[in-house]
Amino acid sequence: MSEQFEIQLWTPEHDTTAFVSSIESIQRFIQDQAARAVSSNVSTVFVLTEKGAKKVRGYYTLSAMSIKFDELPEKVQKKLPRYPQVGATLLGRLGVDEPFRTALSSRGEKPRLGELLLVDAQKKCLNATEMVASAVMVIDVEEPTQAELSAGARDPMGFYTQYGFTPFPKSPRRLFKRVTMIQKELNL
Repeated sequence: MSEQFEIQLWTPEHDTTAFVSSIESIQRFIQDQAARAVSSNVSTVFVLTEKGAKKVRGYYTLSAMSIKFDELPEKVQKKLPRYPQVGATLLGRLGVDEPFRTALSSRGEKPRLGELLLVDAQKKCLNATEMVASAVMVIDVEEPTQAELSAGARDPMGFYTQYGFTPFPKSPRRLFKRVTMIQKELNL
């Protein structure tokens, strides 16, 4: 399945006009805000396309950040040097074109596009850590509005926690995973 897709840096040539997400902020970002985020170096946007095509079927963003040491759980603090700030990589957004995923499913395929994107983001986090260190990967999980949930949107929290991301003690929608754990899981 993954051999029919490629993940690459977003460019203005990528077509986002048909991208649909049940979470409006995910859809709005790739259609209206990605260009500005990239041009201002706020985040790097990676897009999933079918090989050789320019239509965006999924995407994620990465940014550098730091977090306060005391925001981490005590058991994680014990494994890190006691600096006031800890380097981190932020997975700011991740989204999949839902009609495309539905079309793949209706043909009997198991798309797992979100998983492809998340694994790729973790690999890029590891690669970047060789140049600019990160102790953790952080995700600020989008929270669907009540109207979006009523219309069928799913809360993405369960998606991330099933892949080992855990909430910060004082910020339950902010998740993290230690980079050493990502290395072990991906055997890198």
